[in-house]
Amino acid sequence: MFITERLLTLADIPYRDFTAKLIPTIDKECIIGVRTPAIRSLAKELLKQQPKEAMAFLEKLPHYYYEENNLHAFIIAQLKDFEKVMQYTTQFLPYIDNWATCDTFAPKIFLKYPEEVLSYVQQWLKSN
Repeated sequence: MFITERLLTLADIPYRDFTAKLIPTIDKECIIGVRTPAIRSLAKELLKQQPKEAMAFLEKLPHYYYEENNLHAFIIAQLKDFEKVMQYTTQFLPYIDNWATCDTFAPKIFLKYPEEVLSYVQQWLKSN
């Protein structure tokens, strides 16, 4: 997939090694070494210039690379449709397997619908 290829072109090996030390629960081979601002920029670019590809990327789970998961999170976070955000969040949650991805996933739309988000959170907490 070209999105993964784009991430691979942004690789920074020393940064990958640094990241691997911070997130020991992820195999080093699953980390490309792309800095967060570059991943955020790529998410914005994809949604603006290639929205169909960006949305297709959200349908392809699980991802192999840590940065693919972060890109996935950043794409969801930029969506404006609350129901779609909740749908994609529900699908994505089982694949958030580290503290860093969890910490970066914060859709702004959650702030507009606190009661509705709480209802989803309660459902998620009851699930496996």
